[in-house]
Amino acid sequence: MTSPANVMPKMHRRRFLQLAAMGVSLPAIASVGACGGGGTGALGGGGGGEVTELIVPTNQSPWLDAYRTVAAQYEAETGVRITLREFPYDGLRTQMTNAIQNQNLVFDLFQLDEPWTHQFYDNDWVMPLDEVDAQFSLDPAVLTYDALPYWDEQTRTSDENGRVMGLPLNGNVHLLIYRTDLYEQLGLPVPRTWADAVAAGERAQQAGIARYGYATRGQASSGGQSITYDYMPVLYSHGGRWFADEGTDWTPALDTPEALAATEMYTRLLALGPAEPQTVGQAEVIAALQSGEALQAHVVAAAAAQLEDPSASNVVGKLGYAVVPAGPIGEPAPTSGTWSLCVPRGLPPERAQATYRFIRWMLDKQQQTAFGQAGGIASRSDVLDELGSGDAVNLQAVADSMPDVHRAVRYVFSAPMLEVTERILSGIGAGATPAAEGLAQLQEELTRVVREAGFLQ
Repeated sequence: MTSPANVMPKMHRRRFLQLAAMGVSLPAIASVGACGGGGTGALGGGGGGEVTELIVPTNQSPWLDAYRTVAAQYEAETGVRITLREFPYDGLRTQMTNAIQNQNLVFDLFQLDEPWTHQFYDNDWVMPLDEVDAQFSLDPAVLTYDALPYWDEQTRTSDENGRVMGLPLNGNVHLLIYRTDLYEQLGLPVPRTWADAVAAGERAQQAGIARYGYATRGQASSGGQSITYDYMPVLYSHGGRWFADEGTDWTPALDTPEALAATEMYTRLLALGPAEPQTVGQAEVIAALQSGEALQAHVVAAAAAQLEDPSASNVVGKLGYAVVPAGPIGEPAPTSGTWSLCVPRGLPPERAQATYRFIRWMLDKQQQTAFGQAGGIASRSDVLDELGSGDAVNLQAVADSMPDVHRAVRYVFSAPMLEVTERILSGIGAGATPAAEGLAQLQEELTRVVREAGFLQ
Protein backbone atom coordinates (compact mmCIF):
# COMPACT_ATOMS: atom_id res chain seq x y z
CA MET A 1 0.00 0.00 0.00
CA THR A 2 1.20 3.49 -0.76
CA SER A 3 2.33 5.43 2.25
CA PRO A 4 -0.12 8.20 3.26
CA ALA A 5 2.78 10.63 3.21
CA ASN A 6 3.14 10.05 -0.56
CA VAL A 7 -0.52 10.46 -1.41
CA MET A 8 -1.37 13.83 -2.96
CA PRO A 9 -4.84 15.02 -1.94
CA LYS A 10 -7.28 14.90 -4.83
CA MET A 11 -7.76 18.66 -5.11
CA HIS A 12 -4.04 19.32 -4.96
CA ARG A 13 -3.34 16.70 -7.61
CA ARG A 14 -5.81 18.47 -9.95
CA ARG A 15 -4.08 21.78 -9.30
CA PHE A 16 -0.70 20.07 -9.81
CA LEU A 17 -1.80 18.94 -13.27
CA GLN A 18 -3.24 22.36 -14.12
CA LEU A 19 0.03 24.07 -13.23
CA ALA A 20 2.11 21.48 -15.06
CA ALA A 21 0.09 22.11 -18.23
CA MET A 22 0.77 25.83 -17.83
CA GLY A 23 4.52 25.32 -17.60
CA VAL A 24 4.98 25.95 -13.89
CA SER A 25 8.49 24.91 -12.80
CA LEU A 26 8.90 21.72 -10.80
CA PRO A 27 10.02 23.51 -7.61
CA ALA A 28 6.90 25.63 -7.70
CA ILE A 29 4.74 22.56 -8.34
CA ALA A 30 6.49 20.78 -5.51
CA SER A 31 5.58 23.61 -3.19
CA VAL A 32 1.95 23.15 -4.21
CA GLY A 33 2.07 19.48 -3.32
CA ALA A 34 3.76 20.34 -0.06
CA CYS A 35 0.80 22.45 0.96
CA GLY A 36 -1.02 19.39 2.18
CA GLY A 37 -4.59 19.32 3.29
CA GLY A 38 -4.17 22.25 5.64
CA GLY A 39 -3.64 24.82 2.91
CA THR A 40 -0.47 26.36 4.34
CA GLY A 41 0.95 27.32 0.93
CA ALA A 42 -0.21 29.86 -1.60
CA LEU A 43 -2.27 27.29 -3.47
CA GLY A 44 -3.44 25.30 -0.49
CA GLY A 45 -6.99 24.06 -0.71
CA GLY A 46 -7.94 24.58 2.91
CA GLY A 47 -8.34 27.78 4.90
CA GLY A 48 -6.51 29.36 7.77
CA GLY A 49 -2.96 28.42 6.68
CA GLU A 50 0.00 30.71 6.18
CA VAL A 51 0.51 31.83 2.59
CA THR A 52 4.11 31.35 1.52
CA GLU A 53 3.85 31.86 -2.24
CA LEU A 54 1.72 33.86 -4.66
CA ILE A 55 1.27 32.74 -8.26
CA VAL A 56 1.07 35.90 -10.35
CA PRO A 57 0.31 35.87 -14.09
CA THR A 58 1.89 38.57 -16.23
CA ASN A 59 2.58 39.37 -19.86
CA GLN A 60 5.78 39.47 -21.86
CA SER A 61 6.41 43.19 -22.17
CA PRO A 62 9.18 45.83 -22.27
CA TRP A 63 8.68 46.55 -18.56
CA LEU A 64 8.67 42.92 -17.36
CA ASP A 65 12.30 43.05 -16.16
CA ALA A 66 11.44 46.03 -13.94
CA TYR A 67 8.46 44.16 -12.48
CA ARG A 68 10.54 41.05 -11.94
CA THR A 69 13.28 43.04 -10.20
CA VAL A 70 10.91 44.67 -7.73
CA ALA A 71 8.76 41.59 -7.08
CA ALA A 72 11.88 39.60 -6.17
CA GLN A 73 12.35 41.86 -3.15
CA TYR A 74 8.99 40.88 -1.69
CA GLU A 75 10.19 37.48 -0.49
CA ALA A 76 13.18 39.05 1.24
CA GLU A 77 10.92 41.47 3.08
CA THR A 78 7.95 39.24 3.87
CA GLY A 79 8.95 35.61 3.34
CA VAL A 80 6.25 35.26 0.66
CA ARG A 81 7.59 34.19 -2.71
CA ILE A 82 6.22 35.90 -5.84
CA THR A 83 6.22 33.44 -8.73
CA LEU A 84 5.60 35.28 -12.00
CA ARG A 85 4.00 33.20 -14.75
CA GLU A 86 4.70 34.84 -18.09
CA PHE A 87 2.33 34.61 -21.06
CA PRO A 88 2.18 36.28 -24.46
CA TYR A 89 -0.18 39.26 -24.41
CA ASP A 90 -2.95 37.47 -26.31
CA GLY A 91 -2.70 34.44 -24.03
CA LEU A 92 -2.80 36.21 -20.67
CA ARG A 93 -6.45 37.23 -20.82
CA THR A 94 -7.42 33.73 -21.98
CA GLN A 95 -5.59 32.10 -19.08
CA MET A 96 -7.24 34.33 -16.49
CA THR A 97 -10.69 34.06 -18.07
CA ASN A 98 -10.49 30.26 -18.18
CA ALA A 99 -9.30 30.14 -14.59
CA ILE A 100 -12.17 32.20 -13.19
CA GLN A 101 -14.86 30.64 -15.36
CA ASN A 102 -13.78 27.13 -14.43
CA GLN A 103 -13.15 28.07 -10.79
CA ASN A 104 -9.59 26.76 -11.08
CA LEU A 105 -7.82 28.98 -8.59
CA VAL A 106 -4.39 28.64 -10.15
CA PHE A 107 -3.68 32.39 -9.91
CA ASP A 108 -3.56 34.48 -6.77
CA LEU A 109 -3.77 37.78 -8.64
CA PHE A 110 -5.21 39.12 -11.88
CA GLN A 111 -3.19 41.54 -14.00
CA LEU A 112 -5.66 43.28 -16.29
CA ASP A 113 -4.90 45.39 -19.32
CA GLU A 114 -7.15 48.41 -19.58
CA PRO A 115 -9.53 46.97 -22.22
CA TRP A 116 -10.17 43.88 -20.10
CA THR A 117 -11.04 45.58 -16.81
CA HIS A 118 -14.75 46.13 -17.33
CA GLN A 119 -15.45 42.60 -18.47
CA PHE A 120 -13.87 41.29 -15.27
CA TYR A 121 -15.60 43.88 -13.09
CA ASP A 122 -19.02 43.47 -14.69
CA ASN A 123 -18.85 39.68 -14.30
CA ASP A 124 -17.89 40.01 -10.61
CA TRP A 125 -14.60 38.19 -11.28
CA VAL A 126 -12.69 40.67 -9.12
CA MET A 127 -13.18 41.69 -5.49
CA PRO A 128 -13.48 45.41 -4.65
CA LEU A 129 -10.54 46.30 -2.45
CA ASP A 130 -12.77 47.56 0.35
CA GLU A 131 -14.30 44.09 0.44
CA VAL A 132 -10.88 42.62 1.19
CA ASP A 133 -10.02 45.41 3.61
CA ALA A 134 -12.88 47.41 5.04
CA GLN A 135 -10.41 50.16 6.00
CA PHE A 136 -9.03 50.55 2.48
CA SER A 137 -8.59 54.05 1.11
CA LEU A 138 -6.78 55.08 -2.05
CA ASP A 139 -3.44 56.78 -1.48
CA PRO A 140 -3.82 60.26 -3.02
CA ALA A 141 -0.38 59.93 -4.66
CA VAL A 142 -1.57 56.95 -6.73
CA LEU A 143 -2.55 58.13 -10.20
CA THR A 144 -6.00 57.18 -11.46
CA TYR A 145 -5.74 57.61 -15.28
CA ASP A 146 -9.20 59.01 -15.90
CA ALA A 147 -10.87 56.91 -13.17
CA LEU A 148 -9.27 53.57 -14.12
CA PRO A 149 -9.38 52.00 -10.61
CA TYR A 150 -13.09 52.74 -10.12
CA TRP A 151 -16.17 50.78 -11.15
CA ASP A 152 -19.74 52.05 -11.03
CA GLU A 153 -21.98 49.00 -11.29
CA GLN A 154 -25.03 51.12 -12.08
CA THR A 155 -23.58 52.83 -15.16
CA ARG A 156 -21.24 49.89 -15.83
CA THR A 157 -18.28 52.13 -16.46
CA SER A 158 -15.35 53.89 -14.76
CA ASP A 159 -16.53 56.61 -12.43
CA GLU A 160 -14.92 58.09 -9.34
CA ASN A 161 -18.21 57.57 -7.50
CA GLY A 162 -17.67 53.82 -7.81
CA ARG A 163 -15.62 51.34 -5.81
CA VAL A 164 -11.89 50.76 -6.25
CA MET A 165 -11.38 47.40 -7.95
CA GLY A 166 -7.62 47.39 -8.53
CA LEU A 167 -4.50 49.50 -8.41
CA PRO A 168 -2.51 50.64 -11.45
CA LEU A 169 0.72 48.96 -12.50
CA ASN A 170 2.99 50.45 -15.15
CA GLY A 171 1.19 53.68 -15.97
CA ASN A 172 1.90 53.75 -19.69
CA VAL A 173 0.72 56.71 -21.71
CA HIS A 174 1.58 57.85 -25.21
CA LEU A 175 4.56 60.16 -25.54
CA LEU A 176 5.96 61.96 -28.55
CA ILE A 177 9.49 60.59 -28.94
CA TYR A 178 11.64 62.53 -31.38
CA ARG A 179 15.22 62.91 -32.57
CA THR A 180 16.63 65.95 -30.81
CA ASP A 181 19.69 66.06 -33.08
CA LEU A 182 17.62 66.04 -36.28
CA TYR A 183 15.18 68.64 -35.00
CA GLU A 184 18.16 70.82 -34.16
CA GLN A 185 19.57 70.23 -37.65
CA LEU A 186 16.24 71.29 -39.15
CA GLY A 187 16.08 74.32 -36.88
CA LEU A 188 12.60 73.37 -35.69
CA PRO A 189 11.04 73.45 -32.22
CA VAL A 190 9.37 70.41 -30.66
CA PRO A 191 5.99 70.04 -32.42
CA ARG A 192 3.04 71.32 -30.44
CA THR A 193 0.37 70.16 -32.89
CA TRP A 194 -0.12 67.21 -35.19
CA ALA A 195 0.19 69.57 -38.13
CA ASP A 196 3.59 70.67 -36.80
CA ALA A 197 4.68 67.04 -36.58
CA VAL A 198 3.58 66.33 -40.16
CA ALA A 199 5.38 69.43 -41.46
CA ALA A 200 8.59 68.43 -39.64
CA GLY A 201 8.36 64.88 -40.95
CA GLU A 202 7.99 66.11 -44.52
CA ARG A 203 10.97 68.46 -44.06
CA ALA A 204 13.15 65.65 -42.72
CA GLN A 205 12.30 63.39 -45.65
CA GLN A 206 12.90 66.14 -48.19
CA ALA A 207 16.26 66.90 -46.58
CA GLY A 208 17.19 63.22 -46.74
CA ILE A 209 17.98 62.98 -43.02
CA ALA A 210 15.23 60.52 -42.08
CA ARG A 211 13.71 57.66 -44.01
CA TYR A 212 10.45 58.01 -42.13
CA GLY A 213 9.05 61.37 -41.14
CA TYR A 214 6.75 59.72 -38.62
CA ALA A 215 6.04 56.23 -37.28
CA THR A 216 2.82 54.99 -35.76
CA ARG A 217 0.79 51.80 -35.81
CA GLY A 218 -1.36 50.82 -38.76
CA GLN A 219 -1.53 47.12 -37.93
CA ALA A 220 -4.67 45.45 -36.61
CA SER A 221 -4.38 43.22 -33.56
CA SER A 222 -6.37 40.03 -33.21
CA GLY A 223 -6.42 40.13 -29.43
CA GLY A 224 -6.08 43.69 -28.22
CA GLN A 225 -5.67 47.28 -29.31
CA SER A 226 -2.96 48.24 -31.79
CA ILE A 227 -3.95 50.88 -34.34
CA THR A 228 -6.96 51.74 -32.17
CA TYR A 229 -4.68 52.70 -29.30
CA ASP A 230 -2.39 54.94 -31.38
CA TYR A 231 -5.41 56.52 -33.10
CA MET A 232 -7.01 57.70 -29.85
CA PRO A 233 -4.72 60.66 -29.03
CA VAL A 234 -5.48 62.03 -32.49
CA LEU A 235 -9.22 61.38 -32.23
CA TYR A 236 -9.59 62.92 -28.78
CA SER A 237 -7.40 65.94 -29.55
CA HIS A 238 -9.61 66.76 -32.53
CA GLY A 239 -12.68 66.83 -30.27
CA GLY A 240 -13.79 63.36 -31.36
CA ARG A 241 -15.06 60.58 -29.11
CA TRP A 242 -16.26 57.01 -29.39
CA PHE A 243 -19.70 57.64 -27.87
CA ALA A 244 -22.02 60.58 -27.42
CA ASP A 245 -21.90 60.58 -23.60
CA GLU A 246 -20.37 57.56 -21.91
CA GLY A 247 -22.48 56.36 -19.02
CA THR A 248 -25.71 58.00 -20.22
CA ASP A 249 -25.82 57.90 -24.03
CA TRP A 250 -23.91 55.11 -25.74
CA THR A 251 -24.75 56.16 -29.28
CA PRO A 252 -21.52 55.90 -31.32
CA ALA A 253 -20.14 59.28 -32.41
CA LEU A 254 -17.92 58.43 -35.38
CA ASP A 255 -20.15 60.18 -37.91
CA THR A 256 -18.91 63.65 -36.95
CA PRO A 257 -16.67 66.25 -38.64
CA GLU A 258 -14.27 65.93 -35.69
CA ALA A 259 -13.84 62.19 -36.20
CA LEU A 260 -13.32 62.67 -39.93
CA ALA A 261 -10.67 65.37 -39.40
CA ALA A 262 -8.88 63.14 -36.88
CA THR A 263 -8.94 60.15 -39.21
CA GLU A 264 -7.58 62.16 -42.11
CA MET A 265 -4.78 63.46 -39.89
CA TYR A 266 -3.95 59.95 -38.79
CA THR A 267 -3.63 58.80 -42.39
CA ARG A 268 -1.23 61.70 -43.00
CA LEU A 269 0.93 60.46 -40.13
CA LEU A 270 0.88 56.92 -41.50
CA ALA A 271 1.84 58.18 -44.96
CA LEU A 272 5.13 59.44 -43.52
CA GLY A 273 6.03 55.93 -42.35
CA PRO A 274 6.57 52.55 -44.02
CA ALA A 275 4.86 51.94 -47.35
CA GLU A 276 2.58 49.22 -45.97
CA PRO A 277 1.23 50.67 -42.73
CA GLN A 278 -1.00 47.66 -42.13
CA THR A 279 2.19 45.71 -41.26
CA VAL A 280 3.40 48.21 -38.65
CA GLY A 281 2.78 47.27 -35.03
CA GLN A 282 4.35 48.54 -31.83
CA ALA A 283 7.53 46.49 -32.32
CA GLU A 284 8.01 47.99 -35.78
CA VAL A 285 7.48 51.54 -34.52
CA ILE A 286 10.09 51.04 -31.80
CA ALA A 287 12.48 49.43 -34.29
CA ALA A 288 12.12 52.39 -36.66
CA LEU A 289 13.24 54.68 -33.85
CA GLN A 290 16.00 52.35 -32.64
CA SER A 291 17.51 52.07 -36.11
CA GLY A 292 17.56 55.83 -36.58
CA GLU A 293 15.24 55.64 -39.58
CA ALA A 294 12.36 57.58 -38.00
CA LEU A 295 12.37 61.25 -37.06
CA GLN A 296 9.61 60.79 -34.49
CA ALA A 297 6.74 58.64 -33.27
CA HIS A 298 4.09 58.55 -30.62
CA VAL A 299 4.50 55.38 -28.62
CA VAL A 300 4.14 54.16 -25.04
CA ALA A 301 6.48 55.65 -22.45
CA ALA A 302 7.85 52.22 -21.50
CA ALA A 303 9.51 51.97 -24.93
CA ALA A 304 12.25 54.22 -23.56
CA ALA A 305 13.92 51.20 -21.93
CA GLN A 306 14.55 49.68 -25.38
CA LEU A 307 15.32 52.98 -27.07
CA GLU A 308 18.00 53.89 -24.54
CA ASP A 309 19.59 50.43 -24.47
CA PRO A 310 23.07 50.69 -26.06
CA SER A 311 23.00 47.03 -27.06
CA ALA A 312 19.77 47.45 -29.05
CA SER A 313 19.55 51.07 -30.17
CA ASN A 314 21.51 53.38 -32.48
CA VAL A 315 19.98 56.53 -31.02
CA VAL A 316 20.89 56.38 -27.34
CA GLY A 317 21.12 59.93 -26.00
CA LYS A 318 19.63 61.41 -29.16
CA LEU A 319 15.95 61.24 -28.23
CA GLY A 320 13.60 63.71 -26.63
CA TYR A 321 10.36 62.84 -24.83
CA ALA A 322 7.35 65.15 -24.78
CA VAL A 323 3.60 65.22 -24.34
CA VAL A 324 1.85 64.14 -27.54
CA PRO A 325 0.86 66.97 -29.90
CA ALA A 326 -2.44 68.82 -29.63
CA GLY A 327 -5.19 68.99 -32.20
CA PRO A 328 -7.56 71.79 -33.24
CA ILE A 329 -9.16 72.00 -29.81
CA GLY A 330 -5.81 73.20 -28.46
CA GLU A 331 -5.21 70.45 -25.89
CA PRO A 332 -3.23 67.21 -26.18
CA ALA A 333 -4.91 63.92 -25.40
CA PRO A 334 -2.35 61.39 -24.16
CA THR A 335 -4.11 58.06 -23.81
CA SER A 336 -3.69 55.67 -20.90
CA GLY A 337 -2.42 52.16 -21.49
CA THR A 338 -2.24 51.12 -17.85
CA TRP A 339 -2.44 47.68 -16.26
CA SER A 340 -4.34 46.95 -13.04
CA LEU A 341 -3.54 44.54 -10.21
CA CYS A 342 -6.69 42.93 -8.80
CA VAL A 343 -7.79 40.30 -6.30
CA PRO A 344 -9.64 37.41 -8.03
CA ARG A 345 -13.09 36.55 -6.72
CA GLY A 346 -13.29 33.18 -4.98
CA LEU A 347 -9.90 33.05 -3.27
CA PRO A 348 -9.88 31.74 0.29
CA PRO A 349 -9.70 34.67 2.73
CA GLU A 350 -6.05 34.16 3.66
CA ARG A 351 -5.01 34.16 0.00
CA ALA A 352 -7.13 37.21 -0.81
CA GLN A 353 -5.49 39.05 2.07
CA ALA A 354 -2.01 37.97 0.96
CA THR A 355 -2.68 39.17 -2.59
CA TYR A 356 -4.04 42.47 -1.31
CA ARG A 357 -0.93 43.03 0.80
CA PHE A 358 1.31 42.44 -2.22
CA ILE A 359 -0.71 44.85 -4.37
CA ARG A 360 -0.52 47.55 -1.71
CA TRP A 361 3.21 46.91 -1.32
CA MET A 362 3.78 47.29 -5.09
CA LEU A 363 2.11 50.71 -4.99
CA ASP A 364 4.16 52.02 -2.06
CA LYS A 365 6.54 54.84 -2.86
CA GLN A 366 9.67 52.79 -2.24
CA GLN A 367 8.65 50.03 -4.64
CA GLN A 368 7.38 52.42 -7.28
CA THR A 369 10.67 54.30 -7.14
CA ALA A 370 12.60 51.07 -7.68
CA PHE A 371 10.19 50.12 -10.49
CA GLY A 372 10.74 53.45 -12.24
CA GLN A 373 14.51 53.27 -11.82
CA ALA A 374 14.49 49.79 -13.39
CA GLY A 375 12.63 50.97 -16.50
CA GLY A 376 8.97 50.67 -15.50
CA ILE A 377 6.50 53.54 -15.58
CA ALA A 378 5.69 54.51 -12.02
CA SER A 379 2.04 55.11 -11.22
CA ARG A 380 2.52 57.55 -8.35
CA SER A 381 2.68 61.30 -8.84
CA ASP A 382 5.38 61.80 -6.19
CA VAL A 383 7.65 59.21 -7.80
CA LEU A 384 7.18 60.64 -11.29
CA ASP A 385 8.05 64.09 -10.00
CA GLU A 386 11.19 62.89 -8.26
CA LEU A 387 12.49 60.60 -10.97
CA GLY A 388 11.47 62.93 -13.78
CA SER A 389 13.60 65.69 -12.35
CA GLY A 390 16.64 63.42 -12.71
CA ASP A 391 17.85 61.34 -15.65
CA ALA A 392 14.51 59.64 -16.40
CA VAL A 393 13.39 62.20 -18.97
CA ASN A 394 10.60 59.96 -20.21
CA LEU A 395 9.04 60.02 -16.73
CA GLN A 396 9.02 63.81 -16.71
CA ALA A 397 7.03 63.70 -19.94
CA VAL A 398 4.67 61.16 -18.33
CA ALA A 399 4.16 63.50 -15.38
CA ASP A 400 3.51 66.39 -17.75
CA SER A 401 0.89 64.25 -19.54
CA MET A 402 -1.17 63.44 -16.47
CA PRO A 403 -3.43 66.54 -16.44
CA ASP A 404 -4.70 65.67 -19.93
CA VAL A 405 -4.73 61.87 -19.80
CA HIS A 406 -7.70 60.13 -21.49
CA ARG A 407 -8.96 56.61 -21.03
CA ALA A 408 -8.33 53.92 -23.62
CA VAL A 409 -10.99 51.51 -24.89
CA ARG A 410 -12.32 50.42 -21.51
CA TYR A 411 -15.80 48.91 -21.78
CA VAL A 412 -17.76 45.80 -20.95
CA PHE A 413 -17.87 45.27 -24.70
CA SER A 414 -14.18 46.07 -25.39
CA ALA A 415 -13.46 42.75 -27.11
CA PRO A 416 -16.15 42.96 -29.83
CA MET A 417 -15.56 46.70 -30.16
CA LEU A 418 -11.85 46.23 -30.83
CA GLU A 419 -12.56 43.54 -33.40
CA VAL A 420 -14.43 46.24 -35.32
CA THR A 421 -12.14 49.22 -34.76
CA GLU A 422 -8.93 47.35 -35.47
CA ARG A 423 -10.18 45.95 -38.76
CA ILE A 424 -11.76 49.13 -40.09
CA LEU A 425 -9.07 51.58 -38.95
CA SER A 426 -6.34 49.38 -40.42
CA GLY A 427 -8.21 49.30 -43.71
CA ILE A 428 -8.46 53.08 -43.70
CA GLY A 429 -4.78 53.43 -42.86
CA ALA A 430 -3.77 51.08 -45.66
CA GLY A 431 -5.77 53.11 -48.18
CA ALA A 432 -8.17 50.26 -48.85
CA THR A 433 -11.13 52.22 -47.49
CA PRO A 434 -11.70 56.00 -47.76
CA ALA A 435 -11.88 57.71 -44.38
CA ALA A 436 -15.51 58.82 -44.65
CA GLU A 437 -16.65 55.40 -45.81
CA GLY A 438 -14.70 53.66 -43.06
CA LEU A 439 -16.16 55.90 -40.37
CA ALA A 440 -19.65 55.17 -41.65
CA GLN A 441 -18.87 51.47 -41.26
CA LEU A 442 -17.55 52.10 -37.75
CA GLN A 443 -20.70 53.97 -36.81
CA GLU A 444 -22.91 51.14 -38.05
CA GLU A 445 -20.91 48.27 -36.58
CA LEU A 446 -20.30 49.91 -33.20
CA THR A 447 -24.03 50.59 -32.95
CA ARG A 448 -24.58 46.86 -33.33
CA VAL A 449 -21.90 46.07 -30.73
CA VAL A 450 -23.30 48.34 -28.01
CA ARG A 451 -26.86 47.26 -28.76
CA GLU A 452 -25.94 43.58 -28.44
CA ALA A 453 -24.16 44.37 -25.16
CA GLY A 454 -27.39 45.92 -23.82
CA PHE A 455 -26.14 49.52 -23.69
CA LEU A 456 -28.38 50.84 -26.44
CA GLN A 457 -32.00 50.14 -27.32
